[in-house]
Amino acid sequence: MNETLTKRYEELYKDMATSKDVEKMHAFGRAEGWAFRQLVATNPRLAQMWLDKLEAVAWKNYLSQAEAEEIVTRFVDQAGNRGPHWSFETFRRFVESVGGKMCDEPYYNAYALWVTAAMIYSDHARSIAEDMGADEISSIANDKMALSCYRKAVEKLKDVDRPRFVREYFEV
Repeated sequence: MNETLTKRYEELYKDMATSKDVEKMHAFGRAEGWAFRQLVATNPRLAQMWLDKLEAVAWKNYLSQAEAEEIVTRFVDQAGNRGPHWSFETFRRFVESVGGKMCDEPYYNAYALWVTAAMIYSDHARSIAEDMGADEISSIANDKMALSCYRKAVEKLKDVDRPRFVREYFEV
């Protein structure tokens, strides 16, 4: 039964998505709106998760908090440490202290920025430290490293060659 329902939903969605008939799009939108209101009434937590997935429509690079937290658990940095180098709150406080932007609509939201900066640290901390004239990552002040990763993350998330980077890269 569930497979049959899912298959039919996918057929109707494909018909709407590939159609140039605006009325089909409106009908689908009205049905989706009804379903979402039902979900809000019966399972607000699941409704929020669905809304988080839909937020990606409004941004070039968007991650929900749950998506971001799941992604960073997979990181292993060059020293073999697992997880992000900075917690979200630590990174947020740093960015705000230097006058940076955690969100820049429509380019990126705060979680996409944090994940991208954490990825850059995880993958490139050694070469960033060397570019700063240090022999060891640990000899670079954490603020200098955070600033470099922040700047590189913003550049990556606003790159015109790949404007929708984060969801594709992390397969979300």
